[in-house]
Amino acid sequence: MSNQSQLKKLVTLQKSDGWKIVNEVMKDEILQLALLMARSKEMSQQEVDFNRGAIWAAEQMLNLPKKITHKLEGEIALEDNGIGHG
Repeated sequence: MSNQSQLKKLVTLQKSDGWKIVNEVMKDEILQLALLMARSKEMSQQEVDFNRGAIWAAEQMLNLPKKITHKLEGEIALEDNGIGHG
């Protein structure tokens, strides 16, 4: 699949109602986990580390379409200038 085609699909994904729902639910889950960590007096370091990792992973997943979009835009710009290998 070409970079241009992938970019169009990612833009469509980011504008879709389904992605908006996923984004909203994930942000709510991140907030709930952060509040749990803040309110919990008795949480082991292992639990804290696990929860921090879960929050980090959720943020990475939510940012993935934008990250890939930026990468593809850069590759397309290089291709348009005859520098890329696509």
